[in-house]
Amino acid sequence: DAGWFAGSLLLAYAPWAAPRTSETDRQGLDRHGTAGHTRVVHEHVPGQRSGPHHPPPLPGGEHSRYPAARPIAGSLAALTPYLAAAVCTLGILYNVLNGRSVDRVVLLTGGTVVLALVVRQGIMLLDNITLTQELAQKENHFRSLVQGSSDVIMIAAPSGILRYVSPAAAGVYGRPAEDLVGTELAGLIHPEDLGCVVHEVRRFLAADPVEEPTTRIECRFRSGDGGWLNVESTVNRHHGGLIFNSRDVTERVRLQAQLQHNAEHDPLTDLPNRALFTKRVQHALSGRRASDRGVALRNTAVLFIDLDGFKAVNDTIGHQAGDELLVQAARRLQDSVRQGDTASRLGGDEFAALIVGDNTRDREARQRHILELADRLRTTLSQPYVIDGNDVRVNASIGVAFAEPGLGAGELLRNADLAMYRAKGAGKGRVELYKPQMQQDVVRKAELATRLRAALHDGEFALLHQPVVSLEDGRIASVSAQARWRSSQGVLFTPAEFLRVAEDSDKTAELGRWMIEEAVEQAAERHATGLSVPVVVRMSARRLLDKSMPLGTVEALLTRHGLPSGSLVIELSDADPRVPLDELERRLGALRRVGVRIALDGF
Repeated sequence: DAGWFAGSLLLAYAPWAAPRTSETDRQGLDRHGTAGHTRVVHEHVPGQRSGPHHPPPLPGGEHSRYPAARPIAGSLAALTPYLAAAVCTLGILYNVLNGRSVDRVVLLTGGTVVLALVVRQGIMLLDNITLTQELAQKENHFRSLVQGSSDVIMIAAPSGILRYVSPAAAGVYGRPAEDLVGTELAGLIHPEDLGCVVHEVRRFLAADPVEEPTTRIECRFRSGDGGWLNVESTVNRHHGGLIFNSRDVTERVRLQAQLQHNAEHDPLTDLPNRALFTKRVQHALSGRRASDRGVALRNTAVLFIDLDGFKAVNDTIGHQAGDELLVQAARRLQDSVRQGDTASRLGGDEFAALIVGDNTRDREARQRHILELADRLRTTLSQPYVIDGNDVRVNASIGVAFAEPGLGAGELLRNADLAMYRAKGAGKGRVELYKPQMQQDVVRKAELATRLRAALHDGEFALLHQPVVSLEDGRIASVSAQARWRSSQGVLFTPAEFLRVAEDSDKTAELGRWMIEEAVEQAAERHATGLSVPVVVRMSARRLLDKSMPLGTVEALLTRHGLPSGSLVIELSDADPRVPLDELERRLGALRRVGVRIALDGF
């Protein structure tokens, strides 16, 4: 009786004992061993934007080694209806075997339970068939995505052995996927990149999966022809191993390298430009060991090179010929320096060379060696250039500056530049070594330029006249007007000092206009006293065409003071190649028409 009563209670409890789950969870609780397989697929599906990041289940039941853990209570609850049917069946059999009659209610109840179980089993069978079809459809979907993807999907075990490689490997790596499966991943990575890859993988596996679900690795990967491809991989965790979603980025890396090269090299000569040259100078100044840094720095030098007469080449035979000259000069410069040194084009006709020093203790011998190198370079760059079958000649002025402790790259380049300008000022085609006095001269010139602005307005300039005497009869043929500057402190500056400062500070035009006005006014005073002597004013051709001196300035002065024709002589001091000759000719013609005589000096 207790058994019958217990069986009835179990039958009543059975419908309420099964867990109330969602459709997704219920799919993982079937009794045919597909629960674990389906569970793995569902673990990968949520949150994924595309299929290729997660491959299909591996052949050979790889996923069966990682079954889903089912709660014990849920498993017992699923067995409850079968337990109730077993109790009923055993009770009926016991009565039959003992010759007892079985109550019809008991038979009806037992039959109902068995029928319910059969119906339930049929429903579960249909449900399993549906789930199996859905699973196969999803597996086919992911498989088609993986096999049709241009990216290579690889799964590496925790030991580093490749367990799966997608068919795209044949097109990307030039090697069949079957040849890669079972190989060690480390053997396919370039030895120079392997250390960085291992370090990144270890860091990624030690990181929190929630905070860092993926990482990105770029390295060189061995291709089927024995070469190396630049490969970028998105890496995900996979049961202690890793999933690599890789793509070939060799063309992108090549393009980036080309862009980087273009940004750091001169497009005409392909030499390093100013930015890269400055960077290498900084590296040379800071990349020395502390023990020998002082000696090495003092033996490191920068050569600043300027091609004298290059602008005349551009103006006379054209810019294309000038470009060809620059290319040939760059080639000569590159061939003249050592492999560890750097030749650079800074811009225009300016070049530079970084001569990296060694640990030679004899500083004077090392400096003498570099100065000899600079002089040989000057001779090489001054040799004729064959352009369109013609010999074209330019000279090279070179400034040399040696590195010193505490001196930056910008200061070292500035010192070499100052030495180069000293070489040009001393006659061009020379080599000059930087001396601290050059910087003091620059400071003094800046001070003079500042004082010059006030001196013109404060009347500190005076006009002196030097007579030009005819050797035949001793007669004064003319007088040459020359400016002198006596400062308020009584210091007398020579024309060589303040004219150079005026030229650099764009004050020459203002000074030249003052000289013409003063010379014409004094000539008019002499003419009024009966002493008609022509006055000569020296002026550069470039300043004669300066916008600050309008075309009617000289004509208006002569008319206002009533000077006769020939009383003013303008002496052109040089032939500046930057001056357009047609404009100069028109200007000189206009001056001659109003009675101004023209003298040429240095043409």
